[in-house]
Amino acid sequence: MLLMRDPTEEAVPRRIFCKISVCSSRKRPTPFGVLAGIFLLILMLPRAGWAAEKVVGVLLSREIFPYVSMVEGLETRLKLPVQRFFLDENGTAYSLSGRSATLNPQLYDVLVAVGPEALRYLHDRAGSVPVLYSMVLSPRNVIGEQGRLPCGVNLNIPAEAQFSSIVRFLPLSRKIGVLFDPANNQAWFKSASVVAASRKLELVPLQVIRQGDRLDLAGEFSHLDAILFIPDPSVISKSVIQHVIKQAVIKGIPAVGYNQFFLDSGATLALIIDYRKVGAQVARQVEQVLAGERCEMGVSPEYDAVFNEEVWRTLRKKD
Repeated sequence: MLLMRDPTEEAVPRRIFCKISVCSSRKRPTPFGVLAGIFLLILMLPRAGWAAEKVVGVLLSREIFPYVSMVEGLETRLKLPVQRFFLDENGTAYSLSGRSATLNPQLYDVLVAVGPEALRYLHDRAGSVPVLYSMVLSPRNVIGEQGRLPCGVNLNIPAEAQFSSIVRFLPLSRKIGVLFDPANNQAWFKSASVVAASRKLELVPLQVIRQGDRLDLAGEFSHLDAILFIPDPSVISKSVIQHVIKQAVIKGIPAVGYNQFFLDSGATLALIIDYRKVGAQVARQVEQVLAGERCEMGVSPEYDAVFNEEVWRTLRKKD
């Protein structure tokens, strides 16, 4: 009997052999060829891959040293592209690359407001783009009671920290006069008085009333042990600050301020906010937002307590 083979029996092995034969006959790619192939592959990738790099937009209320120093700290920590904008005298955002360059919030992954005016501007225009703030004393007063309070670093050194520094450097000071405008800081004074009482300190209001271009100071401070300045929009005049400090020194009363200007003007103690460190604090929050994490709200600024030994010796001579 003649046996007939199924013609498909050898078809498979031959097909496989053919594939193996063809593959084995190819030359192995050289290292140069591999690199060239990778380069071509990169060129063929969609540009959307590159556009995935996050970009941060920063708006400064003014081009002043504290604000610029803070942004430098932010840029050093972030290691991401940062585009700076400023507000002009008409409240229009512009870039130093050209005053005609406008700020389009939708082109950025995160926006950072530096100063109260910048926060108000971005809060009204950012839409769905996350906004963080810095160098703002009271963000709620800026954006109003409606809406969610954004994350950021404010300029409020906690009352507990201020009183702790006073007790440490001025241990004999028990009656502390606080210079403030009730329209701005009455709520702070009320809550701080409770904190001070826990430290056996008594806060005495030295109220500043603004009437047009004139400031009236209500309160006699000759019986005080120290005078505390707090950030207050009504008490930012250099001449007013220097006048109060001078009168305090004449009466032998130490003054406590919150930046280098107070020390230079004769304050005994200053809680100096480190603006570059504030920038690093904000950068950390930006990183949290970009990572899809929950950012920190109402963070207090980092600061250093600086004691003026020379002024202190002058005051002791008056005792």
